[in-house]
Amino acid sequence: MTENKKAAATSASIAFGMAAVWFGTHCGGGFATGNQEVNFYVQYGWYAIPLGILAMLLLGYCHRNGLIFAKDNKTYDYKSYANALFHPYEKIFSPIFEIGYIILILCGVSAAVAGGAALLSKTTGIPYGLAIVIIGAILLVMTIFGSKLIIAASKYMTYFLLVAVGLTFFLGIKAGWVNFTHIMAARDTFGTSFGPALWKALVYVGFQSFTLMPIISCAQDVRSTKECNTFFGYGFAMNAIMLLLACVMLLGFSPQVLKETLPVHFVATSLGYSWMLAIYSLVLFIALVSTAVTLVFSMVARFENVWQPSSGIFENLRARRIAISILTTVICTSISIFGLTAIVVKGYGSVGYLGLLIVVIPGIFVAGYKNRKATELRAANGIDESDSIPA
Repeated sequence: MTENKKAAATSASIAFGMAAVWFGTHCGGGFATGNQEVNFYVQYGWYAIPLGILAMLLLGYCHRNGLIFAKDNKTYDYKSYANALFHPYEKIFSPIFEIGYIILILCGVSAAVAGGAALLSKTTGIPYGLAIVIIGAILLVMTIFGSKLIIAASKYMTYFLLVAVGLTFFLGIKAGWVNFTHIMAARDTFGTSFGPALWKALVYVGFQSFTLMPIISCAQDVRSTKECNTFFGYGFAMNAIMLLLACVMLLGFSPQVLKETLPVHFVATSLGYSWMLAIYSLVLFIALVSTAVTLVFSMVARFENVWQPSSGIFENLRARRIAISILTTVICTSISIFGLTAIVVKGYGSVGYLGLLIVVIPGIFVAGYKNRKATELRAANGIDESDSIPA
């Protein structure tokens, strides 16, 4: 009995760990600005609440299927996952899958630079263009010389960010509760209709679906479908609650907050707690920069061994890493000139369409079908669930 309890506790711990990876990837610095929530949910009024729940259900089910598929096929990186999922058509769909993921990384870094620059400009008064140059320079230096420290510290900054944002949400919901209840009672949609609101929620699911990639990269210890189902429950609860808290707070300050580039910062300023605004601004700034650093390094990890010129300084691995970091930083800093809102609406929106086609729909239907076939094959051949299925 004791062994069974230990096994159950271990299984629950693994599932919770996977859910925490999803939560940390979803609710990072970009989410904490509030820009995503406003442009994909809050601008549609009371629809934000039910559509936020629906989006997290769809995303969670897609992730659950993807996690089962990764477990069954031992595919713990996005390349092998895509090849196995789209087999026998991987030569067609895998490159599209990778392009979508790379575009998302570029958007993520650009959004982090734009968000950090907007925050720096708002708090110090320096021009936005100069703020972009400063953020780009900081990012470049940290990427080349201080990556290990920033990557190691990023998980702790996530904890501090969640505390700062959670406190802001609590006080913000309290301050805007009357307006929120009025919007919900009146079914106020700010002049919009259900169709566009539903589509925007689906696009949000589309670009957030790429958060499956860091989840499966940490999934080596997942052994059972039960753990994947438990992951679905934990992950849905954590992500849906955080998304809904953000939407409730921002609805309480609507429609004024809809015009803001940094909506949560606007709320924090409106509350009048200077100490809380200072803490939130500092932690958000560091989170945005550290998020950009880790994303840049995901590009480095992908291409450092692909790009191997036959001669010159790029034969050296460190030189290749520096070159890829510089190239990625320059591209993303250039994109950030368009501003955080444009990147979120246009950039993430475009990735969202692609994500719906190559991650969400295949994740729900193709992975679901192949998972069922794998279960039937195991049952017919007496294969343990933790073992790979026969080729």
